[in-house]
Amino acid sequence: MSPTDTILDNRRPGTPVRLSALRCVVYEIALNGWRILHETVNDFSLWRIIEYPWSTKALGLRRGDLVLDIGSGTSSYPHMLAKEGVDVVVLELDADRVRWQLAKRRATARPGDGRFFPLVASATEMPIRSESIERLAAVSSLEHIPDDESVGQEIGRVLARGGLAAITIPYTSTERTSFFQGIRKFVQVQRNAFVQEGKAGSFFRFYTDADIERVYVRPADARVGEWRGFGRSWLNGRYHETRLTKYWRRYVLKDLFLALIVHPLEERFDRSDPLYVMFTIRKP
Repeated sequence: MSPTDTILDNRRPGTPVRLSALRCVVYEIALNGWRILHETVNDFSLWRIIEYPWSTKALGLRRGDLVLDIGSGTSSYPHMLAKEGVDVVVLELDADRVRWQLAKRRATARPGDGRFFPLVASATEMPIRSESIERLAAVSSLEHIPDDESVGQEIGRVLARGGLAAITIPYTSTERTSFFQGIRKFVQVQRNAFVQEGKAGSFFRFYTDADIERVYVRPADARVGEWRGFGRSWLNGRYHETRLTKYWRRYVLKDLFLALIVHPLEERFDRSDPLYVMFTIRKP
C-alpha cells in the first residue's frame, strides 16, 4: 500500500483540496521514496513545506480545477495537485526538466488523479490563449527569470477575468546588496539581482513593493489579495543564510517542525523583512 492510500479515499469531484505541510511530506515520500527523509532530491525543503500548502489554499482549489504552474523545474508540487484531482499544466523552459516531470508522472500516476500536461515553453511568451486561465501558480520560480517584465505581461494576458494567481518571490523592503554573504559567492549584476559565480542559470532577484506592483500587479490590472511572508531573522538569518544551510536539504522532518512551530511564531513576533513573500493577484 502506498503512503498516500490512507489520505486519498472518498474524494469527490468538486471537493476542496486540502494540502497540509504533513500531507506534502507524505506525498514527497510517495513520489520519491523514503530516502528524501534523509536528503531531498528535488529541492523539497522548509520553504516548500510553507509555500505548497499556502498556494493551494490561497487559490481555493477544488478537485477538477485546472492550474497553470509556471517554472516547476523538478518540483513535486504539480504532482501533489494532480494526486488531489486537480488538472495541471506544467510550463517549464528546460526540456530535460519537462521530460523528468513526464517520466515521474508516468511512474506514479493512478486512477482518480487529475490530468497532467507538461509543456516546454518560456514564461515570457506562453503558447496559451489570452484570458483562458482561471488559476495560476508560480512558486519560487519567477525570481530566476531575468526578463520578469515580460513574464508579468504574460501572466496578465493569460489570466481570465476573475482569474487568480498565487505567487511566491524573494522580498526586500529597500535594497539587497548581498546574498549568502561569506557562504556562497553571489555577484550583484543589477539592483537587487544576483548571479552565483561559476554556476550557470543561477539568476536570483529580490522584489520591493514597488517592483511587485510594477511587474506583476499593474500589467494584469489586478488587485492584491492575500499577502504573507516567511523566512525572517530566525529561519533565514539564523539558519538559511548561515553555514547551517549545509543541512538545508537534509533531514526533512526537522523542516516539518520548523514550518509548523517556528514559522507561525516568527510571523507573529518578528517584524524584520521576510526573505520571501507569498501573495495573490486577482484580475477584476
